[in-house]
Parts: sequence; structure tokens; C-alpha cells
Amino acid sequence: MNSKRDYKDSVNIAAVERALKVMEIISHEGREMGINEIADKMGNYPSTIYRVITTLMSRGYIYQNPENSRYGIGYKIYMLGKNVQKNSSLIRIAKPYADALAAEFQENVNVAIRYDDKSYPERYSAITIYQSKGGKRALSVSESIGQPYACYSSSIGKVLLAFSEDLDENLLKKEKLKRYTPNTITDMEEFIKELKRIKKQGYAFDDQEQEPGLYCVGCPVLNHVGVAVMALSVSGYEGNIRKIGPKKIADRLKEVCKEISQFFQ
Repeated sequence: MNSKRDYKDSVNIAAVERALKVMEIISHEGREMGINEIADKMGNYPSTIYRVITTLMSRGYIYQNPENSRYGIGYKIYMLGKNVQKNSSLIRIAKPYADALAAEFQENVNVAIRYDDKSYPERYSAITIYQSKGGKRALSVSESIGQPYACYSSSIGKVLLAFSEDLDENLLKKEKLKRYTPNTITDMEEFIKELKRIKKQGYAFDDQEQEPGLYCVGCPVLNHVGVAVMALSVSGYEGNIRKIGPKKIADRLKEVCKEISQFFQ
């Protein structure tokens, strides 16, 4: 009897894992996908994935575009994400500070944490959990909350990495640093020096390393042992940030992040 129950449990767990993987793949791609493409990425037969997708569609987690028969993330995920955002203690703590900074500089302010899903291609990744929109001159960006991205090409990711407790230089050297722009650091030795410099000064710059024309300044929020719990960044058009002064923004961010750090002492 127990063996039958264990078998049934294992089958149910596998089905849940497939359903989660389908949603993760579509979410990560950031576009509608065909069933064969999804099945290929998962290494399953389309017929197997079709049953999973049908169930997810019935619950509102996935929708099908009638014009091209492709699948996208449904409204239910959006609603769950909104609830996570609303209830997250980190967001509740950081939100008033991020909103105040956005109003002060009239630029977008992001709050991010490390992303520890080992299945994601980049071992050292981050996700934005909150974004406060700046004024009319602020950079217009696509919604990126909850989407993982590599730490090495963003200011907020670099400070999270520099002040992490699990940074292993040997593992880091195995990472491939993809070039997004001419300014992206792709030499690992240079990047390790950059992290040490960030650790010493307490902030990081992203001078169009992730996207042309985008300049970001990031700073960590540290706990009682000096490990980054989360990080904040001010991001905007390069011209706007240079006009304000990257160092001026960095100094202000350090003040604010130090104040937030009191919650984690």
C-alpha cells in the first residue's frame, strides 16, 4: 500500500514540477511561445506538455493567443505577484525610501535581491522586487520585476555580489561574461578587481554596461555581519545621471541604505 501511495505522490510531484517549469520558461523568454518550442526546452513530448498547459489555462496561469495559437503568462500569475509584492517585508521596509529617492532625483529607483535558483544559466543573478518610477524625464523601461538577470552587468547586481557571503572566486571564474554593450566587463580578472573596488567604496556604477544609454548607481543594504540583504539603485538616461552627478547619487544612496540597514542589525 505504501509503495502505491509513494508512486502516486512521485507522479504528482513530477506533474507539479513540469507545470512550474512551463511557467518559468515562458516567463524567462518574455514572449508568447509555441507548444513545440516549450516542449523542446523542457525535453518532453508536446503531448505531455499539452496536458500541463491545458490545466494551467483552466486556472488562469497561462493564456493562448487565438491569432497565433501561442501561449503566454496569464493574469493569475500577475495577481499572485502583486500579492507577493504587497506582503513582502523587504518591500514594505524599502518602499518609502525608494519612493523618496525617486522623488528627490526624479529618476527610477530599483530594489533588488540575489536570485538563487541554480537552474538559471548565470549562477550569480539578481531580481528586482520593487521599482519606484521617477518623474517625466525618467527612463521609460519595460516591466522587469521578478525577471532574473546576471549580476555582473548592473550596478545593483554588482553590489549584491560584492557584499555576498557565498562569493567563490573559483566558481566565479567559471562564469562566462556575455558582452551586452561595448562597456560590459567581460574579462574575469578585471571584474574581480571591480568587485574588490566596490567592496571598498560601498557602491557601484553601471555606465551603459547592460544597455546603451542607461546609467545606474547601486548601493547595498547590509545586515549585522556586513552581508547584503538587498540593494537599491538609481537608474536613468546617461545624460541625466551625469548632470546630477554619479558620485552625488552614490553618496546619497549610501546614506539611505545605511539607514535601511538599521532594520537588519
